[in-house]
Amino acid sequence: MYYVRNITLRFGGRTLLEDISFMINPGEKIGLIGKNGSGKTTLFKIIHGDISADEGKIDLPKGTSIGVLSQFLPENKEVSIIDETMSILKEYNEVENSIVRLEKEISEGNLDEAQMNKRLIELNEAVDRKSMLFSYNPQAEAEKLLKGLGFKQEQLNDSISTLSGGWQMRIELAKLLLTRPDILLLDEPTNHLDIESIIWFENYIKEYPNAVILISHDEEFLQNCVNRIIEIQSTSVFDFKGGYQKYLVHKEQLKEINQSAFTNQQKVLKEKERTITRFMAKATKTKMAQSMQKQLDKVERVELIQEDTSAMKVRFPYSGRSVKQVAKVDKLFKSYGDNEVLKNVDLEILTGEKIAFVGQNGMGKSTLLKAILSVIDVNSGQVKIGDNVVLGYYAQDQSDTLDREKTILETIEAVAHADYYTSCRKILGSFLFSGEDVHKKVSVLSGGERARVALACMVAQPTNFIVFDEPTNHLDIVSKNILKQAILDYEGTVLIVSHDRSFLESLSSRTIEFRDHKLIEHLGDINYVLEKRKSDDLRTFSMQAEKPKEEKQKSKNTLNYEERKKLQRKINYAERDIEKLEGQVNELHEMMLDPKFFMRDDSDEKMKEMSTLQKQLEEKMNEWEELSAKMEE
Repeated sequence: MYYVRNITLRFGGRTLLEDISFMINPGEKIGLIGKNGSGKTTLFKIIHGDISADEGKIDLPKGTSIGVLSQFLPENKEVSIIDETMSILKEYNEVENSIVRLEKEISEGNLDEAQMNKRLIELNEAVDRKSMLFSYNPQAEAEKLLKGLGFKQEQLNDSISTLSGGWQMRIELAKLLLTRPDILLLDEPTNHLDIESIIWFENYIKEYPNAVILISHDEEFLQNCVNRIIEIQSTSVFDFKGGYQKYLVHKEQLKEINQSAFTNQQKVLKEKERTITRFMAKATKTKMAQSMQKQLDKVERVELIQEDTSAMKVRFPYSGRSVKQVAKVDKLFKSYGDNEVLKNVDLEILTGEKIAFVGQNGMGKSTLLKAILSVIDVNSGQVKIGDNVVLGYYAQDQSDTLDREKTILETIEAVAHADYYTSCRKILGSFLFSGEDVHKKVSVLSGGERARVALACMVAQPTNFIVFDEPTNHLDIVSKNILKQAILDYEGTVLIVSHDRSFLESLSSRTIEFRDHKLIEHLGDINYVLEKRKSDDLRTFSMQAEKPKEEKQKSKNTLNYEERKKLQRKINYAERDIEKLEGQVNELHEMMLDPKFFMRDDSDEKMKEMSTLQKQLEEKMNEWEELSAKMEE
């Protein structure tokens, strides 16, 4: 077991983390969530030992290894992709090199008998040490990881100098996974991954044998990866054992019960206080009133669950309708040296459309966006922008391109439309920058804060065609959903590149898939595309299409009659238990709605009973889901 015990951290007069405690079980998959600035990354740094807490400690068994994704790219750009990945296993590489050296000396035959025997003994010891160090083949594992993260087999011996920064970060992720630490800390690991790699990564995390704690604002990724949620809110933690969607439901139920219990108790307390006031006015009942007051003072008050409900407000101003054909791409060709990214591409964008670009990284999504915006030159073909089109552009690194020496207010005033110049402070207020905050320099802002500044700048410019390239990378879940709603409410045309499936869901009326330098059009959102492909993995679908038909027969149900009969019996028992537990939970819930419930002597006991029953119900529901899944396989 691993323990985070009573962690408290203060910055100046602000308490960022206060008395944070939880236990981490081996093999557990934990999603650490919370609004930007709540202290998630800081807690990671404390667990990893990069910074020290003011109070509390991280209690780990001796020898526990903790892995965290490096934020630095490889220094030696001439090394191959596979060699850079393997470089993380220094001890393994030393043993492997000694084996190669000893085998060479032995095979050359230049040793006398004594020397030969000594080398053979050293070779056997090196081979034994190699097998003790690793129970798996690191070279094969490295190749598996790299291919899962989107590299092709023929790429693995290429120099990493041929890769973009995003692809080099994938190598850093592969290196981390190759070390198989006891506790794997992942802070926004999907930011540099495309949808295909994210889905592969989800499956890898689920099968990973050790503990994983990940920070992510990708709700779909959380739902598919974790079996426990820890939310940092108002310096404390909300701990829930279960998947992300169940956590959301449970949290809402808890808030309802809490609100109901608070309201009912307040009603009872006021009635008691009125009675006490009335009795205190009568000399004959003063003693009774004093006794009642003592009893009332002992009652444990129900506290309302405190949440930070502050959220940015986004509305993209519309400059007015453009012509029907907003943009037309005709026979476009673009290459970078020998790398042909786009070939003979045609695309028409009509006014009011919401279009999503999806597909593997490197297939030309951002390149086509930049070509449409005339940010880059093309080799051949043309892009025509319609009359009266007013463009807005949120680049992939938009928040990183802000002038770090300017204040927040100076940044928005520099780009604001004349009609919006006097409203800059008001706009910043809707993005949670108020008072003296607007005079902060961009250099001191977090990634999430810079992203809010960049969005605020867009709100200060009326448009009728907005292009977004990965706009959710630095936004928390609340901000991301607010941005999504703002895009849905926007009257103009939207073109968006994103790998966040929950963000793209129901957002686009048309999805353009980039595959093999071609554009494949789908009249629906990302879920429609994945369903159409009969797979959650676009890359897997492409490979499956090439397999012989007989291989597709492997997934048939192999349960015989007796096994199915036993499984059905277990399902029936689980359903009976669920029905019984739900009845008990409902009965207690009704009891808690009684205004006098918290005056009862057994109220604490009943609250504990409710918690136990809810936990048992959750476990039984999980059991039922697993059994039902087996029956359907």
